[in-house]
Amino acid sequence: MKEGRTFSTQLFLFYFVKSDLPHYAFVAPKGLFKGAVKRNKFRRIGYNVLRSISLKQGSGVFFYKKQATTATTEEIKENIYFILRKVGFLEIE
Repeated sequence: MKEGRTFSTQLFLFYFVKSDLPHYAFVAPKGLFKGAVKRNKFRRIGYNVLRSISLKQGSGVFFYKKQATTATTEEIKENIYFILRKVGFLEIE
């Protein structure tokens, strides 16, 4: 990821790099989400959104920001779509 680039929205900081196969991760920092249950819930929300999207090649890491602690699932989904569309990782644009 040292050679990668960054993209930011109000809910996420996204580090990405072009690669052959799609690999993605979600990071919910302990500083924002104190309990493990809440951290895992937000990570699961992100992975479930990605599961419903057909992705091209590319790899990236989504870091939740402070504003995400009060975000709904729909807002998270919209932000993920927006990020992937802007960086060119969506198959159908």
